[in-house]
Amino acid sequence: KVARGGYKRGSLNRDGATAAFVVAALAFSCSLRSGMTLLVFYKTGSMLTKVGASVKNKLEDGYAAEGQRGASQVLACSAIAVACAVARRLLVGTDGPIDLADVQCLGNRLTLAFVAFFACCAGDTYASELGILSRSPPRIVTQPWKVAPPGTNGGITALGTLASAGGGVCMGLCHAVFLGPLLPPSAHECAALTYVGLLAGVGGSILDSLLGATVQATYYDEERKLIVKKQSAATKCVSGFPLLSNEMVNFVSTTAVALLAALAPQPLLGWLAV
Repeated sequence: KVARGGYKRGSLNRDGATAAFVVAALAFSCSLRSGMTLLVFYKTGSMLTKVGASVKNKLEDGYAAEGQRGASQVLACSAIAVACAVARRLLVGTDGPIDLADVQCLGNRLTLAFVAFFACCAGDTYASELGILSRSPPRIVTQPWKVAPPGTNGGITALGTLASAGGGVCMGLCHAVFLGPLLPPSAHECAALTYVGLLAGVGGSILDSLLGATVQATYYDEERKLIVKKQSAATKCVSGFPLLSNEMVNFVSTTAVALLAALAPQPLLGWLAV
């Protein structure tokens, strides 16, 4: 239903809708909490895209509140997490409460990777969609003394950072709350997954900004006073180098955060489990 609706509204092209249907079907087949986490990420991200659309359109060339997403964009924001959910289902069995103190449990590690992945995705999405509306100009994360135009890759604002924290917390709480109608989550699990979401949301957003400021180029059209996607005679590069696309940066950052969460050392997990 979500994939069909996205295709009809134009937010997904045909390939994107097909990819969205497949990953959503896989996620829900693994567990309710996996499917709902993916669904909440998609719905909240779509809602935030529309916030301040008229302002964003003046700051970024080609911005559209319902810009079409293809299969590569859908998979970059879901494939690794869904693979973790499928692996847990096949190797561990039915989903259940997570205990961060039990670091030897493969299911716990896979759940951490799943939550951290979507927390990173949500943190970056929320920061991008709300940070660009900040009244304070962004500063390049690698050069905090340097002010950049709104929408610059690698630019950070207080509003954007706060939004990334909110995105991470939202994903952590969502994964805890939707454990199942007959198995309500404990306050302990809600707190633990909230911490994980918060760390992954903020940390992932910062990592994404670091990559955006270094290996992803941002071009600014000085005549029209806005960020553009392609270089031309009227543009100047205000940050980064043209090595990775936006989808590749997102894939690298989310995968790295998921891997770090899955391999987190016992002392850190023990602290989160308190």
